[in-house]
Amino acid sequence: MPNIDTLIDIGVGAQGTPELYKQFSTKKLILIDPLDEAQEFFNKEMFHLDAIFYKTALGSQTDTVTFNIAPNGIGNSSILDVTNINYEGDPIEHRMITVKRLDDVVDGDSLGKVGIKIDTEGFELNVIRGAKEILKTTKFVLAEVRHNHESFKGVYKLHEFVKEMHDNGFVLTMIITAKPFIADLCFEPQTDLFE
Repeated sequence: MPNIDTLIDIGVGAQGTPELYKQFSTKKLILIDPLDEAQEFFNKEMFHLDAIFYKTALGSQTDTVTFNIAPNGIGNSSILDVTNINYEGDPIEHRMITVKRLDDVVDGDSLGKVGIKIDTEGFELNVIRGAKEILKTTKFVLAEVRHNHESFKGVYKLHEFVKEMHDNGFVLTMIITAKPFIADLCFEPQTDLFE
């Protein structure tokens, strides 16, 4: 992974992303998630690191929305409704949460070189659309993206996500994992690759 000064983890869940925290343990860490469970994880596990937590969801505009808590765990919960191919039961809870733009939550000018991880269960494209300024100082984006099937109602298509990244000057550099509904992809600024 490219060298960075700050890692932003969007979609922390109840267990965080320990492998990234370990890899970037000497860097500034910013964790962003709208759920109490994510804040509890942060308070319990991140106290020894240079880390900060923002309790909000991220998207392309400021809003208040319903968040559906999935019956099979916080990690599969989403702002979006599941489709039949992704259905494992009705949500066990609905929570009202705030959505903000990443550009409104953090000041990219003060973070140096940034790395971003996004795992927001079908809302990744919305997150990118609200991060135009921070992407200017971003050296990589690791995103769990949807592909092949509409596993959430109204979810973006893979080509839409790739195009949005391209429009922001990023190219796909690595496929980290690929599963039936999702793939973990790494994007880096095109200018960094062809200097």
